[in-house]
Amino acid sequence: MQLPPTAEDLGGVWAVAFSPNGHLLATGHGAKTVQLWDTVAQRRAGPALFGHTDRVTSVAFSPDGRLLATGSEDATARLWDVESRTLVAEPLHNSGFVDSLLFAPDGQSLYVQGRTIRRWDITDLRRPQKAEKRFAHNLTSAPALSTDGLLITGHAEGVAHLWKAQEQTRIDAPLRGHSSDVTALALAPDNDVLATGSEDVQLWNVRTRQMIHEPLECPGDMVTEMAFSPDGRILVAISGDRVSADPEDPDFHFSIWETATWAELPRPQIGHNGHVTASAFSPDSRLFATGGTDGLLRIRTLPTAISNGPAAT
Repeated sequence: MQLPPTAEDLGGVWAVAFSPNGHLLATGHGAKTVQLWDTVAQRRAGPALFGHTDRVTSVAFSPDGRLLATGSEDATARLWDVESRTLVAEPLHNSGFVDSLLFAPDGQSLYVQGRTIRRWDITDLRRPQKAEKRFAHNLTSAPALSTDGLLITGHAEGVAHLWKAQEQTRIDAPLRGHSSDVTALALAPDNDVLATGSEDVQLWNVRTRQMIHEPLECPGDMVTEMAFSPDGRILVAISGDRVSADPEDPDFHFSIWETATWAELPRPQIGHNGHVTASAFSPDSRLFATGGTDGLLRIRTLPTAISNGPAAT
């Protein structure tokens, strides 16, 4: 299925997120707008949301689906009431472009990534409060957050750090496995397996901090997007050249593995003419959305895992 935004009217699709019930999809665009989509009717769910003054690079729904956070190259994050489509707080100012957003599982904190990560307390939406300090500098990928408060960040020279998210303190020694920058992170739904992406994908047991499998090979130069399905049965990576000399003809690819055995599944066509800049699973694991600089928003079903067992740890 393909929904109809185009590069001409929206300036590319730079961010994608499904609502917790899967009925809505939010997209961020180069035209400084956010669009909500009805995934059942396969059409726009109301007019675009305006407020940012530069490209919208990140979108995230709160766990209860009532709030939508949006982040932009205008160095702000904004909080919207999903039902009324209105802003509920003053812009949250950040250090540089906002690259990614993460709600805490309890919905009371929002983590905003720019040059560093800043935690905002949003228990009172009328007066969001900054946490005392920024943390996790020199980031090279979007972070991952577990349901029990473990934050993982990717850095240059193949390093991933683990943090107590609420306290903003680093724990244990860093994970070191890649020879190049960590460019993508994905945490399995049971919080037990972490995938780190670079020139390949490496798999780690989160509890023991040990690698659990040989690296998974990917075509293309670097992994740019990566996610576990919410049911934990498959891992998807998108790889390509992030800084292609010819942005109209980059070479991007899907790689898909079933997590019970880490066997690779058939690769569908990527379906974009340009860089793939965003991706997300639906909550029921049925659909996978991708957005790109070509302005296309593609929603597809992916190959189903052959095995029904749990992920290998």
